Amino acid sequence: MKKLILLALVCAMAGACSKDSDSEDRLRKATVKGAVMAYQSAGRVRGARTGSDFSGFNTVDAAGNVKPIRFITDRGDTLDMQISAVKSLSERYMLLKGSFHNPQDLRFYYNTLLVDVNTEYIYAIEGVKNLYEDLPVFSDDYGCWYFVSSGTVVKLNASNPDNLTVESCLAEGQSANRYWVSADGVIYYEYGLNSKFKCPGGRTYTFEELLGVSSASVFCGHSGVFYAAAGDIYKISLQGPNILQAQVVWESDLETWNSVYAPYDKVYCPNPKRKEHIAVNNNSLYVFNEELNEMRKIEQSESIPFIREYCGWESASWTNAFVTSESLFIFDESYKKLYQISLADYSVHTIDMVQAGYEVGQGTVSCSLDSPGLSFAGLRYADGKNVVGMINEDGSITANERTATDTPIVSLVRLN
Repeated sequence: MKKLILLALVCAMAGACSKDSDSEDRLRKATVKGAVMAYQSAGRVRGARTGSDFSGFNTVDAAGNVKPIRFITDRGDTLDMQISAVKSLSERYMLLKGSFHNPQDLRFYYNTLLVDVNTEYIYAIEGVKNLYEDLPVFSDDYGCWYFVSSGTVVKLNASNPDNLTVESCLAEGQSANRYWVSADGVIYYEYGLNSKFKCPGGRTYTFEELLGVSSASVFCGHSGVFYAAAGDIYKISLQGPNILQAQVVWESDLETWNSVYAPYDKVYCPNPKRKEHIAVNNNSLYVFNEELNEMRKIEQSESIPFIREYCGWESASWTNAFVTSESLFIFDESYKKLYQISLADYSVHTIDMVQAGYEVGQGTVSCSLDSPGLSFAGLRYADGKNVVGMINEDGSITANERTATDTPIVSLVRLN
């Protein structure tokens, strides 16, 4: 696989840079220090320092302070840039997608930047032309991040900060519109109805070859390995750089009165609190415990919406399920009612967003597996303002008044 070296834009993080006048025009920092979330207002906004247009992306810190994302050159000039998407890699790093260059020196033009939230230093990632912002970012146990660019999965190796590299992970001609990466670097990816597993060494397995079935619901376990639900539950283990092994760890009992099975057409969401995974099927929760290799069925008194897709802390228009440190939240199709499933005891509560006085849009909800509550952006009925706020675990809603605007907020990303 061809490796593309990242061009470091910061002297302090990437070694010596030239001190001539050319280097002074290079982008050095992005004003993101202490950011815990980022959001974008619709339309274009006039920059305060330069009078130029920028794309309306702001950050919010832990104290609730709001500031726009702007860029600083080695010379100390402040510039506004077109940002089309923000992706969270970790509490420390984020990716910015957009059009980044110094208007005075068009030799340095990039589509994707890596930003250190602590130092604000930035790096340009060469070779990443079209970052897919609607797909999640994953990491493995070796200091690498994975994301999708131009339809293929790419790996950003950050194990050595002074020598960052990015490489394409899929064979030429292979694409991914859904994917997942395990802790040991196994990639599960789908394109249409075609699903495969790719080993770190390059070996690729189809469902039929590995599982003996043509359809299954795949999820990543808390131990960092894949599982597949297809009536029975299969554990998929990496035995070497190019060898995967599928083992049945739980067998369904469809022949008994319990009728407990592992639905192959349902989405499984993680419950890190209990090392379990949850699927919704009509009025029932199907809960798999990977430590005990047990599946149980929990009947509910009311129907819960099906989970269309799960992408964790990511904000996307095509998902309706979000997992926090305390709850699994599922929106109904219109995003007007929120079903909250407790990860501690699987009790279900509902939050009517209309009755609470807010209209929440798809793609403007975000969360963290390590923190309670949902971050959201939406219309507040009381005054007609668009705000960023929190849906707390007790069902209450708090809004950040510093974010109140007449302009619709079209995207929101939780950074930690």
